[in-house]
Amino acid sequence: MASTVDTQFKFQASNKKYLSFNSPEVKKDLTRWDLHNRCSLTTFTYNNFYKEYQAKDFVRDFFNDSTVQANLQVFSSNQQQLVSWGSHEIKEVQVETVPCTVTNMSFFDRLTTQGLVRDTGHIYKCLDEDLEGFLIADEVHRMLLTDESEHWDLYSEEEKGEFLHLIFKHLVLGGPVCQYDDMIERYLEVTKALYKELITVQKDTDTQSIKVASQIIKVSAWDDEICWYPGDDHLQTWCYLILNPVNRIVTVFSHDYGKGMWS
Repeated sequence: MASTVDTQFKFQASNKKYLSFNSPEVKKDLTRWDLHNRCSLTTFTYNNFYKEYQAKDFVRDFFNDSTVQANLQVFSSNQQQLVSWGSHEIKEVQVETVPCTVTNMSFFDRLTTQGLVRDTGHIYKCLDEDLEGFLIADEVHRMLLTDESEHWDLYSEEEKGEFLHLIFKHLVLGGPVCQYDDMIERYLEVTKALYKELITVQKDTDTQSIKVASQIIKVSAWDDEICWYPGDDHLQTWCYLILNPVNRIVTVFSHDYGKGMWS
């Protein structure tokens, strides 16, 4: 059921700047990984306080909002750049809550301690294998993509679903003509920079520990048959809504692998 007038979420574009995402160093990395012209960050403010049970109503209102439609971007395969999404009538949305609890990059220490990365930072190589369009040439890619890897269980299913792990995975896999790194350093540094820039943390008054205040939703928007956003059904096509419920700010972190309808 659609939201009523009294509870409908409405959105305004924000001019929030993303210093890390737009820094020369990160742009260079994203370009090398074929993500720069395919990946976007867009921010909006919204009017009503959000509760988790409202996820589908929030996302449906979001994608049908005229301001949102005018400001969202998709990758145009023939222009090789991000272009305006345009106007669409969204009838159905899919939502998936993404856990976001990790607050320390020690989460990735096991890549070294468990034999995927050398102490020098070099990623261990493996025999080349093509899997659904991805070239597996090292143990990190193998761990991320196939259960035939001896390291497939290095992270539990719950840990693989963490937003921090998903950012890392998306950066490592890259776009269609990604130039993979032989060292782990930039993957981890860019993961940390984006994660820190995208999420909001606060101190727990009871424990005095730092916890994540942001709420993350992985989303897609449909009419009767077509997924209009974020695009094609591909592992590397994604859209996350990152909500700061205190300040009523939502950031769209999206990527279009570029094999869908946009041309």
